[in-house]
Formats: sequence, structure tokens, C-alpha cells
Amino acid sequence: MLEITAASPLDIATDRGRLQAAVRHVCIACGVGTNAVGTAIYLRAAGGPIQPFASAGFCGEEIAELQSALGEGPAFEAARQNWPVFVPNLVDHAISVRWPLFSAAAITTGVEGVFAFPLALGAEPIGSFEIHRDTGDALTPDEIVGAVQLAAVALTLLLDGER
Repeated sequence: MLEITAASPLDIATDRGRLQAAVRHVCIACGVGTNAVGTAIYLRAAGGPIQPFASAGFCGEEIAELQSALGEGPAFEAARQNWPVFVPNLVDHAISVRWPLFSAAAITTGVEGVFAFPLALGAEPIGSFEIHRDTGDALTPDEIVGAVQLAAVALTLLLDGER
């Protein structure tokens, strides 16, 4: 007979730590493949706003925490609209009006471009995958394909981790 026991808090924390480490490796791979200075993955928690889950690079965590604290930026918009948000130049006036607090703060950290891809289950966005660059260069088509593939890997890891 199968006996079901509750997982201990230590087991849950260990599993979450392993999942975050695996997802962080996806962030690292994406950073290398796109010449990024940072990457981050955000997840929606229980119907609330998205929150940083994993990050890599010298500014990945800083930009993720910045958007989380301000409640604005490309990651939030990509998750909300379930559509990629590409901003190669944060200095652009239209962008600074779009996210006034985030744009100014991100530029002071040395980030000029941000590219956010939604993470979704069908039509239901559950978070976003974001790339940060210190140049105003757009992603190449090959970099976009690679980032989309890595976002799919991250989503698979996250879904497998929930089982």
C-alpha cells in the first residue's frame, strides 16, 4: 500500500533551489548566446504581479528587482500582454515616457536595451524571460530564435518542477 507523506519544508526549499539553479543555467546560456549583460526570468505568483525567479549576469538581478519594485518595465508588459517587448534603446524619448521610472534607473545601471519574451501556457501568461544589453543594438534573427528556444526550455523546467 502506498503511503502519502507531506514534504518537509527542507525538501520543498531544496527542490525550489534546484529548480532555480536549473533555470539560472538557462539564463546564463541565453546571456552567452545573445551577448547580454544580464538575463532574468519572472513568474506570476498566485494571480498577483510577476516576481523575479532567477537571473544571471552582472545586472540581471538588479534589473529584475528594479522592475519588481517599480511595477513597470518590459518584463511586466510582456507578461501582461502575452507578446514580446523589444526595446533596443531605453534612451529613446517614447520609451522614457512609456516607463519613466524604470528607463531612467536601468540606464544608470548601464543597461541600454531590454528584450522581454512572455512565458505562457497557451493564452495564459505565467511570466516572462528577459535579456539586458549594455548597447543599443537590436537582437539578430538568430538571437531571437535562440532566446525563444531557451524560453521554451525554461518553461519546460518550470512546469516539470511543479509536478
